[in-house]
Amino acid sequence: MKFKAVLAGIGLFTLLVITGLSAGEKISLSAHLDKTDIPFEDTVEYKLEIKWIGNITSYAFEVLPLPDLENLKVMGTSSSISSSTENGQETTTRYIKYTLKPTLSGVGTIKPITLQCISMPDSTANNLTTPLLTVNIATPIPVEKKSEMSIYLIIALGIIMIAGFVFVVLRMRKKPEIIPEKTPEELFIDELMRLKQDGLSDRKVFFTRLFRMLNIYIEKKYNLRVANQTAEIIVGKLSETDIPEAEKEKISHWLIKAEKEKFAPFGGEPGEVIRLAAELEKHFGKKDISDNSEA
Repeated sequence: MKFKAVLAGIGLFTLLVITGLSAGEKISLSAHLDKTDIPFEDTVEYKLEIKWIGNITSYAFEVLPLPDLENLKVMGTSSSISSSTENGQETTTRYIKYTLKPTLSGVGTIKPITLQCISMPDSTANNLTTPLLTVNIATPIPVEKKSEMSIYLIIALGIIMIAGFVFVVLRMRKKPEIIPEKTPEELFIDELMRLKQDGLSDRKVFFTRLFRMLNIYIEKKYNLRVANQTAEIIVGKLSETDIPEAEKEKISHWLIKAEKEKFAPFGGEPGEVIRLAAELEKHFGKKDISDNSEA
């Protein structure tokens, strides 16, 4: 009986985890769950590990799709990347974690994910696939329904109603505060600050969001409809306006660069993203101050 239990444990471990790099491999993809049996009210973590020999620029990756799930849904994602030296070789590891929550009891299924990547600089294509994984989901705990409202609930509702009435009366007496609407430059700077916090480490994410931010800025600032259009078309529309030439050239340059770089298969010059973010912050920040002073 103990021997069968040991065999079952070994089989389960083999199912949940694909080992990392083996002899002769340069890149590997592994996947595992932090648990295989969960209550319906709990969550399970699905973690992917991409490991390769080389630095962060040794491979260019396609955008990893969300896992195809049955009886589960994605509640959140996170990712990180690190490098280390193993046996005298630099090894880079990227972790991607999905937090999954049950939608039905029974068996939750996580279907295989195929990751497409290109090794640099020889541009050799690679396809890596995860295994199909399952998790057992318990039946939801029944919620007891009380037929009568307790005295405490009635008192709490009464207090809430009184507090709401007082709030409305005070609100009506207070003169409403007029909040000035933010300028297109201020909105752009706000988005740029958020982008600097979570997008500088991922070049593709940075230029994808920058292209969208420039589209929104052009629509709000110059009242041009440019959604879902290419940089070439947008630049053509800008050229027909009476915007100062220096402004046209800068915005057109950033648009074309963002569209080009968001589809680039590999990283560019080190530090380029940081320098560009500083350049954008300086341009739109000063422009906002200038506009306000003229007003």
